[in-house]
Amino acid sequence: MGNRRRLLPVLLAVAASLTPTVSHADTCPAPPFAPSLASVDAKARIDFLVRAFDREIFDIDAWSWTWGSVYAAGAIGQGALLPFTPDPGKRIDLKVGIVSTTFGAVSLYGLPLQLTLRLRSARRALSDADAADPCVALARAERTLLRVEKDQAFANGIAGHLGNVAVNLVFAGILGVGYHRWPSAALSAGVGIPLGEGNAFTQPHHLTDVLGRYRSGQLDVRGTPGPPLPTFAWSIVPIVSPRLSGAALALSW
Repeated sequence: MGNRRRLLPVLLAVAASLTPTVSHADTCPAPPFAPSLASVDAKARIDFLVRAFDREIFDIDAWSWTWGSVYAAGAIGQGALLPFTPDPGKRIDLKVGIVSTTFGAVSLYGLPLQLTLRLRSARRALSDADAADPCVALARAERTLLRVEKDQAFANGIAGHLGNVAVNLVFAGILGVGYHRWPSAALSAGVGIPLGEGNAFTQPHHLTDVLGRYRSGQLDVRGTPGPPLPTFAWSIVPIVSPRLSGAALALSW
C-alpha cells in the first residue's frame, strides 16, 4: 500500500505534463492579420489552404502554358517563313517578330514560377505537417498566402497593363525608328498590345478572395475552394478564303 501511495503523485505529474501537448495539437496561434482564427481548428485551416493552393497552382499552370504556347507558336511560325522571304524589309519584320514573340513566350513560361514555386513549397510543408510541427507549416503557408496574393495583385494591377504597353511599344519603336518601317510598327503594336491585354486580364488571381475569407475565419466546407477544374479549351480552326488559307489557334476560357 505504501508503494502505491508513493507512485500515485508520479503518475499524476506525468498525466499533467501530457495534457498541454494534446490540446495544443488542435489549435495554432492566429496570424497577426487574422486574429479571428485563434479559435479555429488547425486542421480546418490547413485543409482550407491546401485546397486553395491546389486550385491556384492548377489555374496558373494552365494559364501560363496556354498563353506561353500561343507566343511560342508565333515565334515558330515566323521562323518557318524566314527562309522563304527574299524581301529584306519583310525579313526585318519577321526577325523582330521572332524576338518579340520569343520574349513573350519566355516571360509567360518563366515569370509565373515565382508564384507557383512558393505555393508548391508551402503546399508540401502542409502535407508533411502530421510528421512535423503543424503550427510551423501553417504559419509558413499563411506567410506564403500574404506574399503571393500581394504579387498577384501587383501583376493584375495597373503596373501589369503599363508593362505590356511599354514592351510592345519598344518593339514597335525598333521597327519604326530603327528601320523606318512604320506600317509594320503600327501592325506590331496593334496586334501585340491587345494580345498582351488578353493574357493580363485572364491571369488567375483567386487568392485575394481566399485571403479575405481566411481573415474572416469563414472556412466552412461549402465555401472552401473546390478541386481544380479545367478552365480553358483550345482547338485548331481552318481558314479558307479566295486570298488566304491556313489555320488559326482558337482559345476559350
